[in-house]
Amino acid sequence: MKNFLQVISLITLVSLPILTPISLSAQENIMKVLSYNVYHGEDPLNPGNSNLDSIADFINQLGPDLVLLQEVDSMTTRSASIYGVKTDLLELLALKTGMKSYFAKAMDYAEGGYGEGILFKKGISSESIILPTPAGGEPRAMAWVEVEIAGKQIGVGGTHLCHQFEDNRAAQVNAILEFTSKKEISVIWGGDLNFKPSDPEYSQFPSKWSDAARLSNNNLPTYSSSNDSGRIDYIWFESDQFELVEYQVFQVNYSDHFPVVATFKIK
Repeated sequence: MKNFLQVISLITLVSLPILTPISLSAQENIMKVLSYNVYHGEDPLNPGNSNLDSIADFINQLGPDLVLLQEVDSMTTRSASIYGVKTDLLELLALKTGMKSYFAKAMDYAEGGYGEGILFKKGISSESIILPTPAGGEPRAMAWVEVEIAGKQIGVGGTHLCHQFEDNRAAQVNAILEFTSKKEISVIWGGDLNFKPSDPEYSQFPSKWSDAARLSNNNLPTYSSSNDSGRIDYIWFESDQFELVEYQVFQVNYSDHFPVVATFKIK
């Protein structure tokens, strides 16, 4: 979804200075997860210019333990047109935030790669999960890392589901649910899923999975364009493994999506 609404008139923007200066993540059993579609590192309001400094500043002020990133370019000619040279956006964000990173390439693009990334602090393992596309369209993937937080091993997935075909999204949700069901560790996953809570794909989730936004009664849109707006970015978690402390949508205009943040108590 690329057509960014240049003037956000119906939504009250959340300004960064209100971020709590003392991170809840400093508590031993608290973790904070951010999901953000970063629009391939380009400022949607100023085409041809980078948005990564603003995004890195946002991440550094927020202080998350995990960052799920979508629309990430790696060494593409598109990144060169913005940054002057072919650039690995995830590596650059890792440098700017002091976090570790893992990139899952969904497809070859513009002489480089395009896909999903995760920033984290202490990783154990990582892998890329190729997602099905039975209706055709763009290849899709999920970045998967297993991390240690508060002495507990946690599996984390970040993905960007098909924007074209419902059949693809349904198959991709099923593939992710099947993959995570085989894990014997606590799991959180999310990203830009390209469906709304009213769409059929939402009903595929079994009761063990909780939608952080719905649980907090927060249905703010996470995307706004000249054609559409709505809540299509999610953080899903296993309610028997985590307790939701807080969920927020920060309606800042660094991308055509808004960052969504969930804070959890680890059970």
